[in-house]
Amino acid sequence: MAPAKHSSVITLTFNPASLRWLLIVPALLALTGAWFAIRWYVGNTIAEYTSTPDADGIAMAQLATRWSPDDALTHWRLAFLEEKNFSAENLAAAVREYQLAVEVEPYDFRYWMELGRALEAAGDIDNGEKALRRAVELAPSYSHPRWQYGNLLLRQGRVDEAFAELSRAAEADSQMEPPVFGLAARMFDGDIGKIGRALPSASLRLHFALSLVGSGKPDQALQVVNTVSAADRKTESEDVNALIKAFTQGHHYRGALALLRDAQADESQLPLPESIWNGGFELPLTYRDEALFHWLINPSSQAQIVADNVRPHSGGKSLRITFNSPNKLESIPISQTVIVEPDTQYKLQFYQRSEGLITASVPVVVVDDSEGKALGWAPPFASGTSDWQLVTVNFKTKSAEDGILITLYRNPCSDKDPICPIFGNIWYDDFSLQRIGSIGAPAANASSRSR
Repeated sequence: MAPAKHSSVITLTFNPASLRWLLIVPALLALTGAWFAIRWYVGNTIAEYTSTPDADGIAMAQLATRWSPDDALTHWRLAFLEEKNFSAENLAAAVREYQLAVEVEPYDFRYWMELGRALEAAGDIDNGEKALRRAVELAPSYSHPRWQYGNLLLRQGRVDEAFAELSRAAEADSQMEPPVFGLAARMFDGDIGKIGRALPSASLRLHFALSLVGSGKPDQALQVVNTVSAADRKTESEDVNALIKAFTQGHHYRGALALLRDAQADESQLPLPESIWNGGFELPLTYRDEALFHWLINPSSQAQIVADNVRPHSGGKSLRITFNSPNKLESIPISQTVIVEPDTQYKLQFYQRSEGLITASVPVVVVDDSEGKALGWAPPFASGTSDWQLVTVNFKTKSAEDGILITLYRNPCSDKDPICPIFGNIWYDDFSLQRIGSIGAPAANASSRSR
């Protein structure tokens, strides 16, 4: 190494001179790598943006495979385009390209899935099944491989194996549930028992029941729910709560009560159909109780509501409402949902008394349907003070509805008295419901007055 003329410069001298060629080797390696990188990039780009299955599009995809033969995407794109021009020859060509994609990327489930689908379409069922099974092995938690594999098994008549895979696809991705449920409904011709057995997961069956409620088939939904054991229903409490909510929102109260029995250990907290829960107010009352079929009570300073043990009609308690509203009060927050039979005549009975009641519009007990329309209501009693008296409300339920709402309502005062104050006390006790006519019987003494 000769000394440099400047202290910051180092001069390298190669002896013999042939060693200078060593400097060219890294440059050649860099150029070679750049060349292959450019070929891969160009081929990949061509494959990515080639989407038309015409002759030009296929020619471009073929060019991409030549420029980038070790890129699985280029082979997948060419196979995809070949399939679009459906023929035995093109399908065979597509299979070859999918096979090349799998050879390049043997651990990518997507290429195995495409290969399996193409092999089945070409008539090679056995190898198609093997390819799809491999896709499932590579991505066991993904829904699409199991969906494809399940469909292949279903087309081969292997129903139990098929729905085992399809069910796991639906469990992996909730968006797969509707097509799986649709397949099951078509395959078993709507036979709920068979569908329930085909969906092995308790959670999936409850989701299927939820879809039936949403499509207006509550009875079928209950049949599906009954295929799930009580223990599983307790385990899947979130799904059960969603079902209760769906039944309630759809006004299918018998279904909601059936599920509530699984969740509620205390039988006293659940009503019997065609009966008033805690009609004598002997059980403790909870303000703002959101439990279905309980008394929903939201007291306020204008309407204080308590269980009172002074002079009940029977038992130890009655319900007292103390009004102290110098202004307008139209809503009295007391109500209960009750299960009934559709298209049936009933009578609701209860006892009421008052003390120092001062108002131009006395509250009345009203029976509403699911849409909030009155089926019947009690006659208003006079202001002032009155002892216990029996009140009867006759009404007929609507067809296809199994629930009513018992509530308190106060008609608006006249235009001459827009403020409409109310003061004093009202007591209620011993609510009961009785069927007085068979299903479909004509209404007896049903009021025709509108609220």
